[in-house]
Amino acid sequence: MNPPSLSPQHQQILSRDPLPRTPRNLEDRNPAAARVFSTAAYDPREQFDVWRSRVSSLWDARLAAGASVTAGFHAEYMTCNLGGIVISSGRFAAHRLARSSGHAHRSLVDHWWLVRARSGEAWFETGERRLHARPGDIFLISLDQDFRGCTTDYDALTLILPRDDFRPVAASLDSACNTILSGNLAGLLADHLDSLETRLVGMSPEELVEAGRATAGVIAACVRPSGDQSHEANAAIEALLFERAQSYIQLNLSNHDLTPDQLAQVLGVSRSNLYRAFEQVGGIFRYIQHCRLAAARAALSAGDRRQIKDIAYRHGFRTASGFAKAFRREFGYSPGEARESSRDEPGIDSV
Repeated sequence: MNPPSLSPQHQQILSRDPLPRTPRNLEDRNPAAARVFSTAAYDPREQFDVWRSRVSSLWDARLAAGASVTAGFHAEYMTCNLGGIVISSGRFAAHRLARSSGHAHRSLVDHWWLVRARSGEAWFETGERRLHARPGDIFLISLDQDFRGCTTDYDALTLILPRDDFRPVAASLDSACNTILSGNLAGLLADHLDSLETRLVGMSPEELVEAGRATAGVIAACVRPSGDQSHEANAAIEALLFERAQSYIQLNLSNHDLTPDQLAQVLGVSRSNLYRAFEQVGGIFRYIQHCRLAAARAALSAGDRRQIKDIAYRHGFRTASGFAKAFRREFGYSPGEARESSRDEPGIDSV
């Protein structure tokens, strides 16, 4: 089997760190930037033992039926901590896994494992429930219950969810375990997870924590939701989308090709979702233009001595006349008057 590769959006992470041999610390709630771990640095005969040690706090890992330790065990994935919720995304070789009442450190594991499968298949059994997950499926496994399962070579996005972060909806999450989540809200959750994954690289610790909180809200609302929770799920996703779009707009005000369609493509969302996120501020086109005009006014008021047509072009307007009309419509006075008013303001020495 060839070594697995990362998703295209994570190719910008150049370094591949050796997968740590130490078990994952499930009590770690410190936000941590995205990193890439791989078994590729180890001798093939060591790779599975390293993987088994790393996941030993979660479950017992075993080789797939008929596999040989000498053939190696390839795993490569991006992972980061969102202040308690841990997200991972990558590809993993086929293997078997199980958790039982005799598992080491069982009393410390009170989490769920949420999986969005992208390729390969997985089978799990917990009590009377049996699950067969295929590409595109989303499912939950409780790490506080006995289970056993196996996977083919697979690509997946996974989250480890601490129970403490989901106490109000713990019963709903437990009831959804070992089933394939379905329906419109499951699709909404999938869209959120895919969008989150594309934005993780480069987030500050504060942004990671906020992303974790937003994700917890979406998950809580999308798993066995009531009507009110359905509304909350949409609101949480729209708030996160608005924040992402707002940041991109501010960084690209001079881009004359910045349009709602281009923004939707960059953010990886549908036009309808983008438009809904900006309904409360008068629409996406209106918001982009307001940001451009506000930035241009700030430049004029700050004493920018360039010609007004150059300031207009720098802030995304193709013509001086179009800029002047939009400016007057927005603020009630012309760009020239904005510049003159800044000259008339008293300086420090005259106060």
